[in-house]
Amino acid sequence: MIDSVLLQLETGQFELRENNKFDGIKSQGGLGYTNKTIFCKKYIAQKKKNGIYCPMVNISKSGSGEGDDKKFLQIQVSLPKFIYGTNLYEIDEQDLGKIYKKIELFLDEIGIKTSIVDIRKAILRRVDFCKVIRLPEYLGTASEIIKSLFRFNYKPQSDFTYREFYTGGKGVLMKFWNSTQGYAIYDKISEILNNGYTDQEKKLIDWYKGNERKRNAIRFELSLQRKGSLDAVLRRRSAGDKKRDFYLEDVLNREIVRGILLDMFNKVFGQMTTGLITLSEMEDKKLRVYLENSGMSMLKQQRLYYWVLMTTINGVNGAWEHLRTKYSGNSITRVRKEIALALQELGNISGNTPNLIAFLRKEHENFEIIRPKRG
Repeated sequence: MIDSVLLQLETGQFELRENNKFDGIKSQGGLGYTNKTIFCKKYIAQKKKNGIYCPMVNISKSGSGEGDDKKFLQIQVSLPKFIYGTNLYEIDEQDLGKIYKKIELFLDEIGIKTSIVDIRKAILRRVDFCKVIRLPEYLGTASEIIKSLFRFNYKPQSDFTYREFYTGGKGVLMKFWNSTQGYAIYDKISEILNNGYTDQEKKLIDWYKGNERKRNAIRFELSLQRKGSLDAVLRRRSAGDKKRDFYLEDVLNREIVRGILLDMFNKVFGQMTTGLITLSEMEDKKLRVYLENSGMSMLKQQRLYYWVLMTTINGVNGAWEHLRTKYSGNSITRVRKEIALALQELGNISGNTPNLIAFLRKEHENFEIIRPKRG
């Protein structure tokens, strides 16, 4: 539901003990200011070597050096990995108390004195919202599904990345991203096979390799990388709440996260895009017969056929790029509306792609939290 968060405590909410684990240092400077950051280096590296996950913690001191310096403590932590040892599992509202307590104990362990009261007031600066979906046998593996979704290579104002990786476990990743957010879809089991190091992840690696289990966990992850973007999204989800800052308890809410991820899914895998891709998968002769039997006017058939052809040749991204070379301003909106209405007139289009998208959307709506089995 939520993976990594970046929490910030400010001056007065924490105290660095003399006996601490902070042995790394970075410095930056500019005209009239300096910024010094200390962090744990050897301690975290040793924990990782021993198969234990630890949050990344640093303390920054910034100012002009004339008595107005401010201190900030930032904690970047994968919440499910911190609680369960792997982010294949998910956490929700029930885990808040456990999370606060474990953060307090960890900070104490590395030499920082604070309290749960102050940790509850830690400002959220970044959140990775996520959902792991287990795929049924008939849909295939996670990598096979992502290769099918690859044709949805368009989202406004985003760059697009598609990557296959092979070290440890073959897998696939696709990602839309810009300077404020990223939306990634990837094979979660293969990601663990490639990067897992905790004791729990090592157990999963042995289990999957030893049993030749099907890699059927696909993960959808939305990263809001800037505080301004995160705050804007949360305000829209909080009935117009205009408060300045948000906290962990504001986002560790199943309904809020479900709504955020479902909105993003629908933006990328919308009805118009699904319709164009499904029609583009038909053989040309079958497509023309299908349109002729639709009952649409000949003019609508011809226009829709043209945009399906552009999708077949160039993909959705190329089709929309082509649209922008032919039209401008309000004309682009008008043509897109014409395409949407024509697809709506066709009704439900049968095929593998609509079935897949419908299944994934339904799983986003159900939003079942995945936890480890007891015993």
